[in-house]
Amino acid sequence: MKKIWAFSLVAISLVGCNLNDESESIEFQTPRDQYGVRYNIGDLGGKPVHLGREAPWVEYEDNVGVNTKKKYKRKVRTYESKIQAFGFEMRYTDGLVLVIYHKAPPYSEKQYKAEINLPDNQWIRATVYADQSYNGDLTTRLRNNTLKNKDIQRKDLEQFNYKYIYLPTRDYVYALQKYVPHPQWIEENKRLIMNIGRSTSLYDIKDLYVEKDETGKVMTLIKCSHSEYPKARRCEQEFVLEPEMKARISVVFHSVHLKDWQFIQQQVQKVVLDFIVESKVQKNK
Repeated sequence: MKKIWAFSLVAISLVGCNLNDESESIEFQTPRDQYGVRYNIGDLGGKPVHLGREAPWVEYEDNVGVNTKKKYKRKVRTYESKIQAFGFEMRYTDGLVLVIYHKAPPYSEKQYKAEINLPDNQWIRATVYADQSYNGDLTTRLRNNTLKNKDIQRKDLEQFNYKYIYLPTRDYVYALQKYVPHPQWIEENKRLIMNIGRSTSLYDIKDLYVEKDETGKVMTLIKCSHSEYPKARRCEQEFVLEPEMKARISVVFHSVHLKDWQFIQQQVQKVVLDFIVESKVQKNK
């Protein structure tokens, strides 16, 4: 009787081992969205996210800059997969996110096509950066773009490149401190224009607008281009999402909407934070 009991214990333990082995070998199943398509999931700045058809492109840590000449083998993604960047477009006034997918309602695509070529259209393009692409220290970046002559030794003055060097002003525009390009940068652009026969508008020159908190930390950087062509007058706004997540966001919009920069930031932030699925992930653990 003891031998039979011992054999039964061995059999049960073997079955248990097989069940464990089988459960460990089961491949993680990525959740599907409302269209039946699997989400792009992963870790975005320390938070688990689901990225659906709203984000038409997503870069992970192992496919950034993939050589298109080689066949890329798609990997199974989990909530530990580090997302480097993704992008989406939206109409900031009402929060309508563009979704171009054959199973999705055509409303956002129709609105986008009808409005995108207007010089004052309200569509914005957002790119989110995280992990190795984060670089969220906006204070240091501003400091590196505001070098003063006293910081440069005399022997280096002639060789010094004033491109992308800004000077602070006392002017504030929509609660943003205005910085202007260094005069030598503007002069160099004028000479470049004369040499290559471009139009008289400044080439690659942008004004810089800065938001700082009470400690002097840079919270928002906005660069707005100069151009004689209305459609080309755009601004690029950068801000970070900490403490919610370690992510930096770049938003491009028409410069006529600079006055709405705070609302634009709020609308984009809301969309990005809505991708977080922390509660769902915890329930599945």
